[in-house]
Amino acid sequence: MLEKSDRRLRLKNVHGKSVCVVREVYRREDIPCQSEACIARCQNTTITSGPPTLLPKDITHYVIPDPQTAREYLEIFESHHIRGIIFTQTAAHSVQHDGSRRLHSRLKNLIKDRRRGSVIFHNEFQTYAYCEREPGEKLSHWHVRATYKTADWYFNHLAASIPIVMVTSDEQFIHDFGHKTPNLFVLTMRDYLEGFWAQLVPEIMELYQSLHDSSKNKTKDVCEYVGYLPADILAEGLKTGKYIQGFINVNKSNSLQEAFIRRAKKDLTEDSGSDILISGMVARNRAVHGDLVVMELLPRAQWQGRSTGIQNPGEKGSGDNANVSDMMPTGRVVGITQRNWREYVACFSQDEEVGRGDKKAGKLLVIPWDYRIPKIRISTRQVDALKDHRIIVRIDSWDIDSTYPNGHFVRSLGKIGDLEAEVAAILVENDIRVQSFSEAQLLEMPVDTPLSPWTMDSEEVTRRRDLRESHLIFSIDPKGCEDVDDTLSVRTLPNGNTELGVHIADVTYFVEPGSLTDQEAQSRSTTVYLADRRYDMLPGVLSANLCSLVSGVDRYAVSVIWELDRNYEVVDVWYGRTVIRSQYKLFYELAQAIHEGIVDAEVVRSIPELHNLWGTELDDKVQELRETVDRLMQVARGLKSRRVKGGALELESVEVQVQLSETKSIENLNPKQHLEVHDTIAECMIFANHWVAKKIAETFPNQSLLRHHPLPKEEQFTNLNNCAASRGFEIKTSTNKELAESLDRCVDSKDPVVNKILRSLATQAMSNAAYFCTGVLPRDQFFHYGLALDMYTHFTSPIRRYADVIVHRQLLEAVANEKKKTTLPSCTELESLSQHINTKHRASQYAQRESQELFQCLFFRGRGTEDDQCVVDAVIFQLRVNGVLVFVPRYGIKGPVYLRSKQGEVVHVGEDGAVEWTAGQVIKMTTHVMVDSVLGQQKYDLLDHITVKLSLQDSWAHASSLRLELVSNLPLKQQPANMETVAKQQKADIIQEVTSEAVEKRLQLESYDLGQNFPQLKQEYGQSKSSLYEMFSDLRTSALQPPTT
Repeated sequence: MLEKSDRRLRLKNVHGKSVCVVREVYRREDIPCQSEACIARCQNTTITSGPPTLLPKDITHYVIPDPQTAREYLEIFESHHIRGIIFTQTAAHSVQHDGSRRLHSRLKNLIKDRRRGSVIFHNEFQTYAYCEREPGEKLSHWHVRATYKTADWYFNHLAASIPIVMVTSDEQFIHDFGHKTPNLFVLTMRDYLEGFWAQLVPEIMELYQSLHDSSKNKTKDVCEYVGYLPADILAEGLKTGKYIQGFINVNKSNSLQEAFIRRAKKDLTEDSGSDILISGMVARNRAVHGDLVVMELLPRAQWQGRSTGIQNPGEKGSGDNANVSDMMPTGRVVGITQRNWREYVACFSQDEEVGRGDKKAGKLLVIPWDYRIPKIRISTRQVDALKDHRIIVRIDSWDIDSTYPNGHFVRSLGKIGDLEAEVAAILVENDIRVQSFSEAQLLEMPVDTPLSPWTMDSEEVTRRRDLRESHLIFSIDPKGCEDVDDTLSVRTLPNGNTELGVHIADVTYFVEPGSLTDQEAQSRSTTVYLADRRYDMLPGVLSANLCSLVSGVDRYAVSVIWELDRNYEVVDVWYGRTVIRSQYKLFYELAQAIHEGIVDAEVVRSIPELHNLWGTELDDKVQELRETVDRLMQVARGLKSRRVKGGALELESVEVQVQLSETKSIENLNPKQHLEVHDTIAECMIFANHWVAKKIAETFPNQSLLRHHPLPKEEQFTNLNNCAASRGFEIKTSTNKELAESLDRCVDSKDPVVNKILRSLATQAMSNAAYFCTGVLPRDQFFHYGLALDMYTHFTSPIRRYADVIVHRQLLEAVANEKKKTTLPSCTELESLSQHINTKHRASQYAQRESQELFQCLFFRGRGTEDDQCVVDAVIFQLRVNGVLVFVPRYGIKGPVYLRSKQGEVVHVGEDGAVEWTAGQVIKMTTHVMVDSVLGQQKYDLLDHITVKLSLQDSWAHASSLRLELVSNLPLKQQPANMETVAKQQKADIIQEVTSEAVEKRLQLESYDLGQNFPQLKQEYGQSKSSLYEMFSDLRTSALQPPTT
């Protein structure tokens, strides 16, 4: 039965005038409660794809915040510890209209996350939960009454089976209703947190106090910021072209002076048009790096140039016009479309007076770890305890009369300089969350223990193609790899053709769409590999066990098997689910050695699977393995040759590999040595990814997940062309084929580093590859430029990439025998998901690079500049007006070398090798720079070798970096005889020293001996549990126990 009523709202129109709007409201009795504990059989369904989000029944209570509490303390409710939150429709409207778009977006994300078990209850449409607003009643008081009416409805609807906690700041209402109904609690936010969470999550009270304090008095400054234009004016200006919208990107090396607007784009092709310069903080007008802003172009007479000199991050620009480029479009920010504020790592100033300069106003300035973020004012009473800590802060607002944004303290990461705190800072800055998998997620996992081992389902095996006896299957991975997600097979068929098989772990068999594990994997999107550790996308029982294709055990797989003719043309291809048993788990170096002909005894010693074999059987197995590895590499050469002829690029990048022992201690950190077998495995994976892309795009032309590598911009090749020209080479870039052939010709027999650097510069010039949904790009944009393929996707690593999980589901749906309604994401859902995966993938790459830089910096801490490990050979690869950028082959490091100081002096290297700073100038040309001083002229060409010394440039507030200083304008005189061995030893020393220091710090933590009888005394005389959360847990446990007789 429907009940109709009118609801009168007072809203503002586009002109800012207040108008009264009357809306019809229809109330009904069957609005569902969305709770697993429901006994009234509510229709708890959802109109969206996947299972509905329900309030869990295995928790101690449900919590219902009133609208004001929801707005002010949403960040606390976002904590993964708190589940079972009921947001009323009234509270959701308040967050949307009285909060901000960003706050409302965060609320929607919280509700969408099924792991949180939280819902929005439509109380204004439920007959018995609706609360009519009385004439003349204050809005805030009606909000509180409406929330209590909902809490009371839930309490009765669930027959008091789960306690209900309403949270409000209305003290009078708490006094009147707090004790009205047993197990229906009305508490303040402080009382709720202290009673339920303070003991379980101590840091939550610090966050509450920080949020509470930040809402108090705000500090005002004298500043030149101006107000933002109204939304309707901005919209009209964007429509007519008067204003331009885009994401603001602050220059890390000149953060106080330079920011650029990257225009918003609707596809994955490169940005059109040049960037627009925003010069100075006033023109930036309170926009923060990453915000989506609206700006207007300044008159051409006010255009400025960007800095072209080397500059340390955080330093103020010199203002020297000689250091700027030609004039470029310049503008100022007139509005903010979307704030992209996040959690920021920060610390207090090392100078106590600066750090506490605002103490009278109850505010303190903290310095963000990221140079691109301005200082933030926060309120905290823990400054003495946190003065040497890395902390996390959030921005709350940036008022027009404030020089700095206002924010609040969230939590501490640890002391500055501590290894764990610095790693945590890297993760937070890249928005990577690595909390442990929840109990609910682990309950979805199959059990595999010594007492209850996992076994294959016999019916599932019959539905699959069984390759266990018919194929020699093996894996080749890095040494110590646990998450083996790909295996290979190759054999000669009776007709003389070759059968090649790529067999990938069947993750989708264990991870159901929409499950908690699936949602967690989607949220993480990728396994994160740092220099000394990794954070898995999937629980260990899958990633390191049941989905890891280790040797000697039966595993489920998804396979692609080709029949190839003698010219490596595909005759036939088969896709489907299989059962496999890998026979050998090889590592790269061993597979390469087998191919190169190491003796049988060494093969047997290195492969555990051969240890129990003897005589003829052993000889036959070794010979079979040799022939298989050789045949695989031969096939891969043929496949690669065909692809390279089509224009595929072979690019160069510096990779560092961490080697761990069985006990997870770090043994070494090595530059990755390139072997032919690396190309072999990569080529097989590329082949599989390409053919899977063809299959799913053919079956689902508008909703397949592919990977696009767009054309690079021609101007990105400028530095590459200049470097090549300095050695007499020519780079052609009109097509990927011409670029690949040009790079192959750029070989200097006297200097093998030249080709590596040129390939590295070609890599830098490339656009970023990205995932996309086929329904949003035209067919001619599906290509992958670097691989020279018409379409490409990721299929071969579902253990560590969520994109591959999606592609597996699409492939299996495409080859399914039975016709059924597809459960795959729609085009809109898949495009949104692809953008999320792209973001997480980039964040993982940045975190990996920054962790490697962290270990390098910690290694050089405390080393004198005369240390042989600090004086190295370097190669110039880019020129600036005040110095050069160099590459250090020994460590794989890139950095600036100044030729002109801040004081205007230039460097001169005397005949005796002495370095002297004197008056002069630096003249930059296309392929060289000339240092002209009173002591003479010296020339530095691109790709010249010079000698530099490395030292640590420590930073209190930011990430430390390495300083490179010129020692000689000639190559290092005494190069080590075996550079590769020395480089490996250097990396091993770096890791060993850093981890040893971290262990020593942990051992220095204070501890107190309370005596051997302390546990017994605590049990007998210790305090009882005071947490309401624990009390409810005990009551629930005791209620489930049968009565004693």
